[in-house]
Amino acid sequence: MQKGSFAVQDPERKKVKGRQGKTTFCLLLAPLCSLALSFSLPSSVPAQGQYYLINGKPASKETVDAYRLSQESVPLLQANRNEEAVNKLTEAARLAPDVAEVHNNLGLGLAKLGRTDEAQAELEQAVSLKPDLAVALMSLGGLYQSQGKVQKSLDTYTAFVNRFPTHPDAPKVKAIVAGMRKEIAEGTLAVESVGAPADNYLKELRGQLLSWPASRMPIKVYVAPGTGVNGFKPSFDRVLRNSFNEWSEASQGLVTFQFVDKPADANLTCTWLGDAGSLRNRAEAGETNISADSKGICQGSIKLLTVPLMPALPVTENFLKQTCLHEIGHALGFGGHTNNPADVMFFTVRFIDKEPQLGLRDSRSIQMLYQGQAGTTR
Repeated sequence: MQKGSFAVQDPERKKVKGRQGKTTFCLLLAPLCSLALSFSLPSSVPAQGQYYLINGKPASKETVDAYRLSQESVPLLQANRNEEAVNKLTEAARLAPDVAEVHNNLGLGLAKLGRTDEAQAELEQAVSLKPDLAVALMSLGGLYQSQGKVQKSLDTYTAFVNRFPTHPDAPKVKAIVAGMRKEIAEGTLAVESVGAPADNYLKELRGQLLSWPASRMPIKVYVAPGTGVNGFKPSFDRVLRNSFNEWSEASQGLVTFQFVDKPADANLTCTWLGDAGSLRNRAEAGETNISADSKGICQGSIKLLTVPLMPALPVTENFLKQTCLHEIGHALGFGGHTNNPADVMFFTVRFIDKEPQLGLRDSRSIQMLYQGQAGTTR
């Protein structure tokens, strides 16, 4: 989520007016979710006519089989083998439709496959069956968040914090709620979408817009090596560079980039972080800072997280690309966020593990911004 505002001084330390100065975007708030991991299975088969015992309570063979299938699904979901996991969990839900943990894990698996309506039904069922299952309530709030259902997400996350104040993830949930409420108060995040979206989102960003002047093209980009950074994979460098190229293509050449070998030669630097605590908000996957003078943006930096915020959301190439496209959008001058899940500047990442692409609204918005059609942006 965005933090700060267009602040006070240009790089020469001279007082400037308006939206010139230094701006920090602390983003991207990831929807929080969690797998139900604690399955206490019986160690032996009972004698004929007896029941299995799970946590000291009698259970049928079907219920035990359902728990076992759900337990087997956990490493599959963590490894992003989502189809296999959903197949196991669907069978588990058939065998034991009243086990909330099964519905929670099935909901997450379906969400990662992009089947969000089914996922919502499963997570709502999990919460209904077992209101004290903290992971289900948190996962439901995360799904609402990823769907752009801002008010439902806020209500669900708030209920989680109130009901489970000592939960290990409570600080992250509080950070998400605070960030969303801040953006709502600043007018950079709408609680609900109204009507059909326009072909661009410049007005939705409420004037939180800047741009690089033509005289500073191509923007010189330095990508720091990721060697030794926890979670970094060599393919991440390619994903980031391709994301820059996609923005350039979407702008129809109005924005261009040149990769340089030394940070001293760059006016936009990109670094990798292997510790979520290095960012301003522990619930975020990236952070962008830009500085501007009277001509426009003159410098910037992007920080990208290489480790998962939650075990159920591993940093795949697709997940990273969402963050890269979003952060580069901020570095190009898009402040604030939209609440249309189809936009790259949507206020959160999605559960679905599918390669993201810049859409028509993204392309139209970057073209208008750099053609000078954004009203007060130039």
